[in-house]
Amino acid sequence: MNYFILFIASILSAASCALAFAPVSSSVGAVQRYTSTPLQMSDTDDVISTSTQDKIQALVDDNPVLLFMKGSKLFPQCGFSNSACQILQSYNIDFHSVDVLADEEIRQGVKVFSQWPTIPQLYVCGEFIGGSDIMIEMFQSGELGEMIEKAKADMV
Repeated sequence: MNYFILFIASILSAASCALAFAPVSSSVGAVQRYTSTPLQMSDTDDVISTSTQDKIQALVDDNPVLLFMKGSKLFPQCGFSNSACQILQSYNIDFHSVDVLADEEIRQGVKVFSQWPTIPQLYVCGEFIGGSDIMIEMFQSGELGEMIEKAKADMV
């Protein structure tokens, strides 16, 4: 008998939860449709200050291998930045890294500068390469190694 009461109580409680979260409709039987709009960057996100843009350009120009990342080479702050560092360290190259967590203007500015929405971002010989997913693909194909060898030659 106690099981029957628990069974009925659970059904009633489930029904009341379903009703509590049911959409409210102004007319019975009407189907309410929800539409969503795609997320877009605001116009202000596409504008970075001239000084920030100049700073990023100078970093790209001055460093044959440059990685914008979260954290540092010694202490990456995300898995993607860690993967990018490990790939670059496998080439025994002294690359320059910029911790975007330390400077919000650089963090947002580099995304606009490269027109790439994620970090890390790799530049080799002044050319934007991509993020960690692209680095992994290029590492596996050997293409990144060729680019790094050219950068090593430019460093000497």
